[in-house]
Amino acid sequence: MGRYGIFLLLICCCMSIGTTALSIQNPNSSPPNHFEDYGACPFECCTYRRWTVNSATVFYKQRSTSSTVIFRASKGQQVVGLTGVVITLQPGKAIVKKATTLDRTRKVRVKAGDVLYILHYEGEGIYKFWFRGRIYEDYMPSSPNESSEYIQMISKPQTVWWVKVKNQIGQVGWSKQTDHFDNVDACG
Repeated sequence: MGRYGIFLLLICCCMSIGTTALSIQNPNSSPPNHFEDYGACPFECCTYRRWTVNSATVFYKQRSTSSTVIFRASKGQQVVGLTGVVITLQPGKAIVKKATTLDRTRKVRVKAGDVLYILHYEGEGIYKFWFRGRIYEDYMPSSPNESSEYIQMISKPQTVWWVKVKNQIGQVGWSKQTDHFDNVDACG
């Protein structure tokens, strides 16, 4: 292949990369079908620290119940919550009722009829949501029966929260049995 062929190949590759980058920011693109929020702790005062196991719990090598079991913990044992991942399996949906600006940090203007795709709850009434190719955070009503002046929740997202913990002998594993731990809530 000559210089001209290499030049054309490079141009095509650059155009392909540019098109891919633009499609991520495309305001008409669909919301993510599967969204993973690493490090998320999905409720008020949620914190990763020393936890007490309140029910027999299984810990896996990877975030899958078909993965190898690394260890098991019994009620009363101590583990350290290292981090977690909130996975949105199916986004929820909210409809804007009245024009407003959402997300105090990133500020996005929405108008009546706009659809917000809810990714997961973060705490204090705040939800992470997808709108026109970007992810934002703001207050949302907490159920389809609830409404604010600006937003009507239509459906809640389907999520799973996997936590990565370390036991007293240094073994590290994942569990989605997140209700099996005490001391996760720093406020209670």
